[in-house]
Amino acid sequence: MVSTKPLWIEAEQIAGYLSLQAGDIGALVLPLHYSYGLSVLNSHLAVGAAIWMPGTSVLEPAFLDDFSAARCTSLAGVPHSYELLEQRGFREQHYPDLRFMTVAGGRMEPEATRRYHVWLQNEGQRFYVMYGQTEATARIAYVPPEHRPGSADRIGTGAGR
Repeated sequence: MVSTKPLWIEAEQIAGYLSLQAGDIGALVLPLHYSYGLSVLNSHLAVGAAIWMPGTSVLEPAFLDDFSAARCTSLAGVPHSYELLEQRGFREQHYPDLRFMTVAGGRMEPEATRRYHVWLQNEGQRFYVMYGQTEATARIAYVPPEHRPGSADRIGTGAGR
């Protein structure tokens, strides 16, 4: 069990490094019983941001249009979520409201990491790769997008390259 104070501190820290704002709308496609999904909710609530919960899979035919219509500014997923988004042609569309995407919950293949980093960077958006442990709540390390190009197979910003 984790008490309220550490959860709130974590939510505030995550909101800080993601630069979450009250006007943001996060797409929550992860279940709330999963620590990453709950963390997405908590970090958005910490700054008064909104959450869009589609209630369907990213594979549903209407997902991409609904995501765009909801004017989501962020999307969090696990590596498998990104594989499913690729099946739906996610990167073939333009999302003017999207500011960033995040991945955690497992190792994303370096090529997929590079692909999303470059695509989002070209769109003027950001891609965060994060690492966490369920027993330590959701996220304990991340790579700032500006460090991503040369470290698609790493987590963190350590000097030992």
